[in-house]
Amino acid sequence: MSNKLRYFSELIASFMIEIEYKKVIKKLKKYDLIADVDDQRFHHFSSL
Repeated sequence: MSNKLRYFSELIASFMIEIEYKKVIKKLKKYDLIADVDDQRFHHFSSL
């Protein structure tokens, strides 16, 4: 049971990180602070 809870907790956490990352990137693009974001940065950010 504990392993299942840990798995779902990590799954939800990674999902939330992805959503927050996309929100930040959208805001940065809106203000032209970044022109392009590569997948490598996203994978590094989401693996934390």
